[in-house]
Amino acid sequence: MNEVETIQLYEAIKQMRLLSQQEKTFSFVHATWNRDTMTTNGLRHVEHARLRPAAKSEELVNSDFKMFYFDEDLNEPRNCWQMLIMYFDGKKVILN
Repeated sequence: MNEVETIQLYEAIKQMRLLSQQEKTFSFVHATWNRDTMTTNGLRHVEHARLRPAAKSEELVNSDFKMFYFDEDLNEPRNCWQMLIMYFDGKKVILN
C-alpha cells in the first residue's frame, strides 16, 4: 500500500507563496465553511491557483486565519480557512 506524502500546513503555504511569486500555479483541496451561515459546500478542488495579497485584519474579520487565492480556472478571487486546507499538489496537509 502506498503512503501519501505529507506536508505541514505552514510549509505548504510557504511553497504556495514561492510558486505564486514565480508566477506558477499550484493545486490544492480545502473543505469549505461559511462561518456567517454555519454551512459547508463540501470539498473544493482547485486545480490552478495563485495566492493573492491578504486582506488587512482591520478590513476583514479573521483575515489572519484565511488564505486568499485566485482560481485561474474560474477566473475569480476566492479565500478559504487555512486550517481547512487538506491537500497541496497531491500531498496531504497536516496541522501540527
